[in-house]
Amino acid sequence: MIGSGPDRARSQHGALFLLVRLTWVPVFALALLTHCDRNLPGALPTMEIRIGGEPLTVEIAADPDSRTAGLKGRESMAPNHGMLFAFPEAQKVGFYMKDTPLPLDVAFFDDQGFLIEYFSMHPDDGKAIYTSPEPAIYAIETNRGWFRERGIQKYAQLQLPEPVRGR
Repeated sequence: MIGSGPDRARSQHGALFLLVRLTWVPVFALALLTHCDRNLPGALPTMEIRIGGEPLTVEIAADPDSRTAGLKGRESMAPNHGMLFAFPEAQKVGFYMKDTPLPLDVAFFDDQGFLIEYFSMHPDDGKAIYTSPEPAIYAIETNRGWFRERGIQKYAQLQLPEPVRGR
């Protein structure tokens, strides 16, 4: 007789195993998509900061994956928005425009929060590398021209509402 005794138990166990597998497949796929799309707007925490007194809303890229993803693939960014890259310790860092069609400025800040230097970056599929001339603990990318339009110059002070540390 099929459906009773040990055969039925095996059949129920198999059905339960299949149900668990089917439940975890979408969860796993969603986790992979979320991990891969960290550069989508809204995927990272945000905060309002000030640079030389000027407000800027930034997404926070504080771990290796989010720093690597950066603003890759973005076609546009809202005015007065950007991305803050936080590093675990002050170091010379370089940025490039691989897979980034959006023209950007990148600014480097020392561990006291002073602007070391900023550069205007042009989409070039990663040919040019923009390197901090001194060790930086933060880098901030904005729409190209943001610093110039506000008259922000070297030694401008970065103000964060709370400390941000890179991992």
